[in-house]
Amino acid sequence: MVNSTLLNVTNALANVNNSLVTDTKTAFLNNYIGPVLVLFVLPVILAVVILIFVVRNVTPIMHFLYADARIHARSNYTVSGSLLLELTGAKSLKEFRSLLRDTIYGEHLEKIEDNLRSVHVSLEKGYTDSIYELIEMSPQKSKPLLDSYLMFLEVKMLKIIYRAKFNKVEIDESFVYPIGNIDRNLLKHLLDAETVADISVVMTNTTYSKVFEKKYPALEEFEVAVDEFVFNNFVDTIKKTKIYDGNCIIDILNKKIDIYNILALLKFRIRGMEKEKQKNLLVNNKSSLCLRFDKLINAETLKDFAEEFKGMVYYESLTKAFEKYEKDNSLAHFENELYRLFKKHVMDNELAHTLGPYPLFSYLIKRELELRNLFITSRGIDAGFSTEKIKEMIT
Repeated sequence: MVNSTLLNVTNALANVNNSLVTDTKTAFLNNYIGPVLVLFVLPVILAVVILIFVVRNVTPIMHFLYADARIHARSNYTVSGSLLLELTGAKSLKEFRSLLRDTIYGEHLEKIEDNLRSVHVSLEKGYTDSIYELIEMSPQKSKPLLDSYLMFLEVKMLKIIYRAKFNKVEIDESFVYPIGNIDRNLLKHLLDAETVADISVVMTNTTYSKVFEKKYPALEEFEVAVDEFVFNNFVDTIKKTKIYDGNCIIDILNKKIDIYNILALLKFRIRGMEKEKQKNLLVNNKSSLCLRFDKLINAETLKDFAEEFKGMVYYESLTKAFEKYEKDNSLAHFENELYRLFKKHVMDNELAHTLGPYPLFSYLIKRELELRNLFITSRGIDAGFSTEKIKEMIT
């Protein structure tokens, strides 16, 4: 009994000692370790987390800071809104050329005569210069992307030459020029080719070889094939390089191709082209629009055609264009409204992607839209359109 009592007392004392030790340790942790954590350890952990975040999100765009700054500076050489309005009032192509003398187009325009085709070729060369300039100032990582985009201009040369050989007509060599993969040597061989089959041989060892392996019964089929090839090459380049904002850039390009397809469908409808032929002459960019090709082709009326775009970003623009079309039967309204939508989309994205590769791509798109406006303006001047009429047509 006594032993049991002594044992209980001993255990109680041991528990008290353990409790005192535990309380002492807790007090030590609370009084010393806690402040150390707050003052030293936690700030270090926070700094490491912030550093990881910065490295992950800022590093991809660091390479583009210089190029983005240069692009901003180059905006002084673009055609401003005020200059474009001044151009719409030009009374002749000579005056049109003179007004552009201090822009990137001036050097090429001063060397030509006052005919519309020469003006357009010179404008294209000025636009091409802007791409080369952009490639020169851009970081190495973005060069594959810009080279791939340059191919959209290369195919214009290929189409001109292929079309001439296909239709067996002479080529005015002043309308074609070396660009990108089509250097002077390759261009000479293409111009010397006598038939479409000869062109295919010339292109055997080029990046376009697979396109030229096939024989095309219709010219339009070749043009669609080469357009699809260039588009897919551009998308593949973005995916392979894993470039920052790549999905946003692909989205912009998809909308550009969508607009091309919508306008092509409208042209097919005007020409009365057989419905079964139309789908093969559209660029399959695998966008949501491609899923509606059959319904769009089979739409009974132009109004039905516009209604098939319900739920898509193009619907409002096409509805507005249709309302204007009903007043004067001009299909130009569809093109104008779609390109206004496209321009707004590009500009809105620019506000959300101010750094990285997007400003470079946006610069190219804005230059392309600028080129389109210059084509329209010069064509209107040459045709004797009023200033008001030309203003309606530009975007």
